[in-house]
This record gives sequence, structure tokens and C-alpha cells, in this order.
Amino acid sequence: MIKKPAIVFLLLLTASLYAQVPEWSKGVVWYQIFPERFCNGDTNNDPTADKVYINDKHKQPKGWKITPWTSNWFEESSWEDKMGGEFSHSLGFRRYGGDLQGIINKLDYLKTMGIVAIYLNPIFEAVSMHKYDGSSYHHVDVNFGPDPVGDKALMDSETPDKPETWTVTSADKLFFKLLEEAHKRNIKVVIDGVFNHTGVQFWAFQDIVKKGKASPYFDWYQIKQLDDPATPQNEFDYKGWWNTKSLPEFNRTKENLHEGVKKYIFAATKKWLDPNGDGDPSDGVDGWRLDVAREVPLGFWTEWHALVKSTNPQAIIIGELWELSPDFIGEHGVFDALMNYNFAYAINDFFIAKQKQISSETLVTKLKEIDATYPEQNLYALQNLIDSHDTERLISIIANPDRQFEHDGNENNTDYNPGKPSSEDYETQKLILAFQMTYRGSPMIYYGDEVGMWGADDPHDRKPMVWDELSYQDEVVTALSGFRTGYGKYKVQPNKDLLAYYKKMIAIHNYSPALRYGTVQFLPVHENKHVFGFIRQYKDDKILVLFNLSNRTEIFDFPVDKKEVIDVNVGDKITLDDSNLRISLWGRSVAIYKI
Repeated sequence: MIKKPAIVFLLLLTASLYAQVPEWSKGVVWYQIFPERFCNGDTNNDPTADKVYINDKHKQPKGWKITPWTSNWFEESSWEDKMGGEFSHSLGFRRYGGDLQGIINKLDYLKTMGIVAIYLNPIFEAVSMHKYDGSSYHHVDVNFGPDPVGDKALMDSETPDKPETWTVTSADKLFFKLLEEAHKRNIKVVIDGVFNHTGVQFWAFQDIVKKGKASPYFDWYQIKQLDDPATPQNEFDYKGWWNTKSLPEFNRTKENLHEGVKKYIFAATKKWLDPNGDGDPSDGVDGWRLDVAREVPLGFWTEWHALVKSTNPQAIIIGELWELSPDFIGEHGVFDALMNYNFAYAINDFFIAKQKQISSETLVTKLKEIDATYPEQNLYALQNLIDSHDTERLISIIANPDRQFEHDGNENNTDYNPGKPSSEDYETQKLILAFQMTYRGSPMIYYGDEVGMWGADDPHDRKPMVWDELSYQDEVVTALSGFRTGYGKYKVQPNKDLLAYYKKMIAIHNYSPALRYGTVQFLPVHENKHVFGFIRQYKDDKILVLFNLSNRTEIFDFPVDKKEVIDVNVGDKITLDDSNLRISLWGRSVAIYKI
């Protein structure tokens, strides 16, 4: 018999084996893809109205169809007009047909950009376009694969809580092909895990709807009341995520999820980490991003972390955590990294704010607070993002400054401008990108930011990707949009100048060991509160980065033995003398030097 102290020792030993952050994840450039809106590579698998409206059959209008990819975002189709209500209410019922084949078709585009890792929003079977209302965790959405009807039949033949009955659908196979093709290009793929709640079409929840207490899954959810068939109304009630009834929450104790739920999630997790079960995870996903991570019991994450790392020690685990979270990330934490929204807050307050702009000294203080929160190895894996599927698009944040991050970015804000930003705004985006690509961590790009896509908060941040080979209708903003300013007609096409800048900055990041793995040394506080700089160093690679966000030129002198300019985005605004590295940096500019 193993005594308790020995068990504790074994657990600590196991934890130490998997405590290291995957080396590949340090300093990688991420690209976030919202699958339904990235690329429609197969029009034969487009969603149908019966699935889109399965939870809202009374709302289904006649003539519903896929919305053309290149259409004016603010134009209502005839079926949307029949739905009535405000414009934004019908947007959740739109489908554009993005799928896995579309992502496969665009892998070379991502490779050319310099992308090293992809984060996919949920890909599992679900009703909505966002897929955070899962109907299954062990199958890819049938409309992301080549045979929706056939896949649905295969899924119906299974006993979902018995992995030995699981089949491999055509959508699953296409996802495995996506992994193979991405790995051929040395691109990692991370998927979204939504383990706090499901959709009402989730197979176990539907069994409860049909059988009530007779369902073997009755205690998988937090059921408050069953329907009384003797009354005309439906009294069926349960706990939904933040009282959202379309997202029923799993049952749990304070320490863990329900045992049956946990067993199912673990089986699904292993399927995606090691698809053929041969002990070699190279054919599986490279990690997970975990939705509403803080709302799931920590005991579950501890066990799930052990499962993931024992299956693939090089799989990365990233939490959706909107605040500093030393309890989740660190030597004894359950995650390797998080979506670094604290980084976004700091960027918003310094690079974007105008009337409320913080000083460079305050910016450095905010960044150092992040540094002090986590062990050094974790800092290099933090996803340094500015925007995501849960925020306005970066360029629209820039165009609507002086607001708290992730606040007032929709139709409720009477001053919000949803239209195309100015050329000056795009220059600010370049400065922000330069900081993303030179500061410590793993920069993440939300799909379409690189070609200048704009949009207010959800759902306007989820427009179809703008591709160079397609011709788009003008975007026309009127009072019918629900916004009260920004009216006009705007040309929709890729911003090629911005895309070229993204490629250049990503290349600088990828080819510099200092920018991927180096330490950060901030320069002394400058008398101009809108100027700051830092040095990144890894072994013999040493990079000097300077930002001037003021409107006047500033002079910097650095005594060095050897100097070589590796990039300057401001052309002849930079000068050198013979005795020192002298930088005459114009306002609203950045300089990057290899010393």
C-alpha cells in the first residue's frame, strides 16, 4: 500500500515533469481565426436554415439563405427584413460559410505572413456561428467538413458517453488534414475548449429534455425544475451561464466538475491530442485555449492539465483570463499562459488614448506589473493581443479613443463611429504593431487586422475576411445600422500597405533571437512623457527599440562600438554620426536598431 506522503511526492514529481512552458511557444507570432468568417473553401457544406433556427423555429423567416461573402455588412437581406427588429438582432442568424477547407486553402497566406501558430475559435459541432454553444466535444462541426448529412448520420449512430462507439466523421478527417498541412509548414494549431457550459442542443442536455429524471445525464447539469405536463406552460428551468438560457452550465462541486462530465471531456481531449491513440501526439493539436477559465473549478483544471501534459508535454495550455492571474499561471499553476488583456489595457491607455493618455513612465509601470506577476519563462508565452473576437477591432479602437478598454464600443454609445478609420489611425496601428513585435511575449493578430478590417464590438468585429482576390460591395452606414454617427459609404478592400508592414515587422520579430527570447531593459525615463525605449538582449543579439508618440522630434545619443540598422519605418528621419549612435526621431515614429 502506498502511504499518503508517497502519493503527495508522486504528484509533486509529476507536476515538476510538466511545469516547463513548451519551448516552441516562446515568442511565437499567433494568428486568431474565427472559422465561420475566415474563408469559404467549400460551398457544398454551407449551413441550412433548419440548423440555424433549431432553437428559434418561431423566428425562421421564409427565404433564409447564406449571406454573400462580399456583400455590404450593413445591408439587410429580404429574410432579415422579415425578421423585424433592430438591425443587430438578425446578425446572429447570418451565415457566411467559412469552413476548414477555407483555412487549409489559406495556410500559405499565413506562412508568407510569418505566422507560427494559429488559435482557432471553437470548431466542434454547435448551432451558432461562434460555436461557444457546443452540441458535442468529440466531433468537428458538420458544416466545417465536406459531408454534413453523412456526418450527422454517423454521429446519431453513437453512444456519446462511450468513446468506443465514436466514429471519425468527414469533418474530423478534414481537421486532421488541416493539422497535417499546418505542421508541414511548421505552423502550430491550438483549439478552443469550452468546458464550463454547452448549448441546449448538446447531446446530454437533449436527453434530459426528452427523458427528464429518467435520463442518465440528469445530474450533469444544474436542473432547477422539470416541466409539469399537466400545465400549458413549460416550467423546465436550469442554470445558464450568466443567466443565458442558451448556455446551460455543467454541474459541479466547489472543487471539480461532475464526474461523468469530466470523464467525457477527458476522452474528447485525448482524441484531439492523439487522434490515432498510438502514443505519438504529432498528429494532434498543439494545445488548447480555455474559455471562461476562472469559472471552472480549479480541481478540474489540475487533473485536466495532468492529462494534457502526460499525453503531450509540448502542448500549450492558455487560459482566457482578463486579469492578472498568478493563481493560474506559474510554477504550481495549471496553465502555461493567458490571453494577455492586461497588455491590451496598457496599449490602449498609451498608444491610443488622446485626452486620457498615460505617460511613458506609467506605461512602463503597467508592463512591469505584468512581468512581476509571472515566472520569467511564462512571460515569453503570454499572448500579447490588442483585440479579439470579444472586443472591437484594433483599428476601430484607435478611431474611437479615450474609452475604457472593452467598454462602449457598440450602438449604445451615441458617439461611436463604426465607419472606416482614417489614414492617421492606420499609422497608429503600425506603431502598436511595432511594439507588439518588439516587446517580450507572443504577439497575437486577430484575423483581418493585417489588411485593415474595421468593426465595432461583437457582432461587428466578426465580419467576413477581406481577401485580395474578391471584389466587395461598399460598406454603407446609415441610421438603419443602429449607430448614430459615422454615416457614409466606405470602400472595402485589403490595405496592402498595412499588410506589407505586418509582414516586415513579423519578419524582424521571427529572425531576431533577442525579440523572441531576450530580456527587457527599459531605458531611463525621458523628459518627454510620450517617449520611451528599451533594449532586448539574448546572448550576442542586442536590439534597441525607441518610440516617440509626441508630435516633436527628439534626439537620442547612445555610445556603441558597432551599429547596424535592421529596420527603420521612418526613412530619412533617422541620422547617425561617427562617434555615437545618434537618433533623430521624428514625432509619431519608431526606430529599431541592432547593436
